Amino acid sequence: MSEPKVLSGRYEVRALLGRGGMAEVHEGVDNRLGRRVAIKLLRSDLARDPSFHTRLKREAQSAAGLNHPGIVSVYDSGEEEFVESGGSSVSVPFIVMEYVEGQTLREVLNEHGTLTVDEALNVIAGVLAPLEYSHRNGIVHRDIKPANVMLTPEGDIKVMDFGIARALKDNSGLTQTQSVVGTAQYLSPEQARGEVVDARSDLYSTACLLYELLAGRPPFVGDSQLAVAYQHVGETPQPPSFFNQSIPPAVDRLLLHALLKDRDARYQDAYTFREDVLAARDGRPMSFEDDVEATQAYPMMAPPMTAPMAHAAEAEPAPETGPVSTIMSNQEERQPQKRSRAWVWIGSIFVLLALAAVALWVYEINKPEPIVQVEVTDVADMDADEAEAALIQQGLRVDRDEKYSAEVDEGKAIETDPPGGQRVEKDSVVKLIISSGPESVKVPDVSGKTEEEARKVINDAKLQAGTHISQNSPDVEKGVVIETKPGDGQEVDVDSNVDLVVSSGMVEVPDVTGQTAEEACKTLEGDEYQLTCKTEEVETDEHDEKKVFEQSATGGSEVKQGSEITVKVAKKPPEPSPSIPSIPGGIPTAPGDDDGGDEDDKDDKDKKDKDSMGGGLFDDWSEGIIGN
Repeated sequence: MSEPKVLSGRYEVRALLGRGGMAEVHEGVDNRLGRRVAIKLLRSDLARDPSFHTRLKREAQSAAGLNHPGIVSVYDSGEEEFVESGGSSVSVPFIVMEYVEGQTLREVLNEHGTLTVDEALNVIAGVLAPLEYSHRNGIVHRDIKPANVMLTPEGDIKVMDFGIARALKDNSGLTQTQSVVGTAQYLSPEQARGEVVDARSDLYSTACLLYELLAGRPPFVGDSQLAVAYQHVGETPQPPSFFNQSIPPAVDRLLLHALLKDRDARYQDAYTFREDVLAARDGRPMSFEDDVEATQAYPMMAPPMTAPMAHAAEAEPAPETGPVSTIMSNQEERQPQKRSRAWVWIGSIFVLLALAAVALWVYEINKPEPIVQVEVTDVADMDADEAEAALIQQGLRVDRDEKYSAEVDEGKAIETDPPGGQRVEKDSVVKLIISSGPESVKVPDVSGKTEEEARKVINDAKLQAGTHISQNSPDVEKGVVIETKPGDGQEVDVDSNVDLVVSSGMVEVPDVTGQTAEEACKTLEGDEYQLTCKTEEVETDEHDEKKVFEQSATGGSEVKQGSEITVKVAKKPPEPSPSIPSIPGGIPTAPGDDDGGDEDDKDDKDKKDKDSMGGGLFDDWSEGIIGN
């Protein structure tokens, strides 16, 4: 059995949980923290396409910035080198996410069919709450569908897969190929037309999801994705009660309003949509209809008779059918009684009217002041004082708070709570969040640590361990950190890169030629190089005496720490012995060896010759030679 794959030396990949169009999701374990996680790996057949790397990276960035119980949390991301069957390696990005027990709504629909009206409305309210939060933080999901919503055993709702999410301020095209992004059955009309999407597009997709939970099918179906997209743009959907007669009219009206083609006519924010979902569930009027319209949607019942009216009906005699005389007689007998009773009822009516007038007067003088609502101004990127003044001018009270932000300049407004565009009561408190600039931390001192230890310390300090820079050092062991760039103790922004300068274990040899042996060894063995010096004298008359003319490792070359360097020092060679010159005519004979006077004469002549050639010098030299 092969050992499980471990990503970044930390995340152990286990059983496959599911596959999507872009990635596979595995169960995993964070060995460092000892917790279960879900690991999303880009499919290997897509790993060489940079656009899919970008999508997975965008998902990690989008979801990592959202901290909401209804959104699946992202813990970490990275890339891992995988070796393919052919032997080549490919870099595969991954995301480490919160592990959620439960089923997707797609699995629930496939196994159990449609939900009850209350169940469906509760689920959609649970989807709209995290969408309201993500929209408030500037993120549009763009792919709301049953497969991207989890239902836990406790009944909680979790929205996941921000793979094609996009910031609200990002006005770039949907894709490089201008293709439609999203799933056709849940596309908003503006998505189908290839227009820039906003938060209202998510609300349309959520309405399509509610439609399917109630009717068992999306509002539009077709033979192809293109056919479905055309219907989203140009056709009006059937009310869901057409497919499920148990759906009340209020839910029909809710969905048909949420599925309007014009995004300016349908729901403008998730908060209002959610409130109307709960209103439809509880039988209350919704935001887009007044009380009269809501009442007319239900069967009208005749008002009950009041007590005086009922008594009057009982007192009215039934018409008699007898002879004319009998009728006249009866009328004469009853006329005084009818008059008296009429005055009683007239008096009663006057009393009732007087009581009603008194009650109305009491109500008018005691009724509460009407609630005045104002729409919170969007103050994002305004100066703090300017933003506060704008809110106060609306009749709101302001509570300032600060928050670190790398995107918004220090001293400018980030957002308000409640967010801009939401309606609140006048004189209510609005929290104004002001940027205190990027969060800064001090670079930790990691000198003397191994590179692996240093990277962990830097990452734990909310920084990113950056480039490995190799540097020669005479005394720092190979693989040990010499310093960081920026240096330790410096204040930098959170998530800044900190490069590591790591010892190579090598020393660059200095050029000591031309120095004396003592000077050369002092240089090599000094603190800057800490090498071992060995001298060797060489007899030569081609270099200056007692000067280094050659070294075993040339200047500028690199050697291991503490290596021995041999330097050759010039030594003057000994003086050569004088050579014996040749004497013309041979060596003269010593005096006394001649046999006669002729020789004496010759000696005299030779003596004169010697004198003429230098006298004593020649005598000394010749005597020395002969004597020897």
